[in-house]
Amino acid sequence: MNLSVSGLPAIAIAVGFIVVFSLPVWLASRVVGADAPTLIRSALSLVVGAIGSFISVAVGGGFALLLAPLSFLLAFKYVLGTSFVGAVVLAVLSLAGYTAMLHFIGGGFNASSGGAAVV
Repeated sequence: MNLSVSGLPAIAIAVGFIVVFSLPVWLASRVVGADAPTLIRSALSLVVGAIGSFISVAVGGGFALLLAPLSFLLAFKYVLGTSFVGAVVLAVLSLAGYTAMLHFIGGGFNASSGGAAVV
């Protein structure tokens, strides 16, 4: 099965994914009491954290397991305006939000290939 989406629907789908993945960070930043808890800054913090993560993997090698989470914590701290402890709490709350999303939304998707099913 091949599926191709282009143009305005593709942009709408991309924006939808960005909003869905930014929502737990945005909600957690409001709970933690960040200085600038907006949805756009939450998405920006995820982008900055991902870029820092890729750089840490390219430069750090084996230390990437320590540097990648640190890049997200620093992105939360500086982009959203929290303390370092607040960034750690924000990361834990966001992870709980992603887990809840996976539990409630992820159960509706099945992927199968070659007789093996991934559920």
